[in-house]
Amino acid sequence: MGSPLGSEEAGAVLGPDQYVCTLPAEVCKLAETHLMEEDRARTSAIVQMRDFISSHPSITKCRMDGNFLLRFLRMKKFRVEEAQEQLEKYLRMRQEHPQWFTKLNILDPTLDELISTGYFFALPERDESGRRVFFSVGGKMDPARFTASDQMRSMLVGFESLIEDEENQVRGFTYIFDEKELGLSIITLWTPSDVSKAFQCCEKTIPMRHKEIHIVNLPSTLMAVFEFAKTLLSDKIKNRFQMHSDNSKLRQAVPARLLPKEYGGTIPLADMIQMYKKELLSVRSRVLMLDQMHIGKKPKNKRIDKALTTIQRNFKKLDID
Repeated sequence: MGSPLGSEEAGAVLGPDQYVCTLPAEVCKLAETHLMEEDRARTSAIVQMRDFISSHPSITKCRMDGNFLLRFLRMKKFRVEEAQEQLEKYLRMRQEHPQWFTKLNILDPTLDELISTGYFFALPERDESGRRVFFSVGGKMDPARFTASDQMRSMLVGFESLIEDEENQVRGFTYIFDEKELGLSIITLWTPSDVSKAFQCCEKTIPMRHKEIHIVNLPSTLMAVFEFAKTLLSDKIKNRFQMHSDNSKLRQAVPARLLPKEYGGTIPLADMIQMYKKELLSVRSRVLMLDQMHIGKKPKNKRIDKALTTIQRNFKKLDID
């Protein structure tokens, strides 16, 4: 038997299946209205996605099951070519940043400990729009003990786990970030380049629909950092931020029934985290399976390289400053 922390337990990557939609009628209607998803279009689009993968010169291994392919199609509202581009971008991001994307194992002691603090987890109930809600207590991340990669992995294990649920693919997600105890020391873990790549990853690469983002208790000392971070996001996402000065203001925007007991709800935060970890454990093998996927480096265009070399040589001959 392999190590409990190894991705070898995941087994072979899922191949093509006979997709059967099991979404409730209400969710199917939402998908049809907002994502242009219809039975005939869905069947055709899945076939086109599989053909794209099979004929792609760099993709050597990729999940082919309907659940996986539909998350890209739904993100792009069934514009198939854009969904294909999104899939390639996602595979390349995974390949280029294994420190973020691989071994997303809830049994990993570091991940388990960070999630257990309340740094990033999902609330058990859906919000008024039927969305799952990710909740983060930023100050629980000890920068002396955890790294920037640990932060990213604690989020990505949640993202990859919850988008296994097709209802979440359709409805999208809500986020609540409590930044009350967040200190400037956490900022030192990140380089500007990594911040930019992380934002690109979360907004534009992971096939998720980010619908509502609540920021509560943000210290004034971090306001400038927050405003800078927003510049890395699209206008669409920027407009989905809601700022709340304290927990009572948050409860005016988010039903108290959703929140941990410490924030006005009924279920203690620690109990919610245990429920979340069980949820992640139930899809652990499917998430680890993602490690088996592979895409090669983009092939170099020799004609373009030759042309650029010629241009550079000609400029040197001209002795231009």
